[in-house]
Amino acid sequence: MPLTRSLPPSEGDYDDGGPGIIMRDLDFSNRRQGHYYFFYENNRDSHPWKYVLLQPGTQVFMSVCPTFTGRIVRGNPTYNLDGSALHNLGTWIEGDVSLLEGCDGAALLAATDGSGVMTGFSDDIITGAPYAALAAKSDGSVTLAKTVGDDASWVATQYELGLLDPTTQAFIVQAYKPVIATRNGRWDLSLYPGTY
Repeated sequence: MPLTRSLPPSEGDYDDGGPGIIMRDLDFSNRRQGHYYFFYENNRDSHPWKYVLLQPGTQVFMSVCPTFTGRIVRGNPTYNLDGSALHNLGTWIEGDVSLLEGCDGAALLAATDGSGVMTGFSDDIITGAPYAALAAKSDGSVTLAKTVGDDASWVATQYELGLLDPTTQAFIVQAYKPVIATRNGRWDLSLYPGTY
């Protein structure tokens, strides 16, 4: 059943030791404002599966099914719950930190199985970006443009490649996909300042 605008955000799930993500909000750019994060299953771009509201400095556990394949994105209920698939612009967390569909903020994703593998970055790369590398989300907030598909920005691609390692930090171009795995189905995700 698709989420509706009247459905409140999750406050986190009970951690029974099963598959899921420990999410922490490290966006202290406005301590009085919470931030929304949406879970989408692949091929269901118009309706999030669930979403959570985090306050700066807080963390929650969000459970996923063992077969979950999808993404976590920053967002805004006004837009992400309107039934449209037009709100893809931004950073996607999906076993990697993907900037293919844009970048609306940094994230670090780590496995919790003791392997020590991680991917992502924590620096603000939007501030100071060339004007030609920028795009606007549905609410008008500024992000870096897409690097693939229709409306892909060569300027954004080159700018990101000049700052980040595409083999370990972010999925920027199709030639490199820095996906990490976790043997226990559990992840640790830190989300840094971004646009929602």
